[in-house]
Amino acid sequence: MQKPERDPMRLAPVFALLATPAWAEPPRLSLVFGADRLDAQSADILSTRRIDEDRGSALYIRLSPGFDASMRVLTTAHVGDTGDLRICAETVLEPIIQAPINEAVFVITDTDPTRIDRLQALLSGPTCAEVPGG
Repeated sequence: MQKPERDPMRLAPVFALLATPAWAEPPRLSLVFGADRLDAQSADILSTRRIDEDRGSALYIRLSPGFDASMRVLTTAHVGDTGDLRICAETVLEPIIQAPINEAVFVITDTDPTRIDRLQALLSGPTCAEVPGG
């Protein structure tokens, strides 16, 4: 019995999927100190809450509790250092770590509510694609 010939083009889509780099989409949120970093994808964000007041807006971001230990280790190692908080690879804040942080919680404040609108859209969108008006 003869084996049927395989059509190499039939396998092309499978190889294309395997060849796509896993890092094509940047992390949704990152806290970076040089080579040390905490990266979270969209599924890792437990909640986001927006608070608007007369003097500005705030965005409260809570990662899943599984990130708490990593946050504690990272911030303990970098007390006194300036970090780089990124949303979709865009630097949004450069926090100075004053003491270890025990929970993976981030609070971003701004007097311009449209900036908070944009960050909230980046966090909740289906991808890190550019948000209109950014």
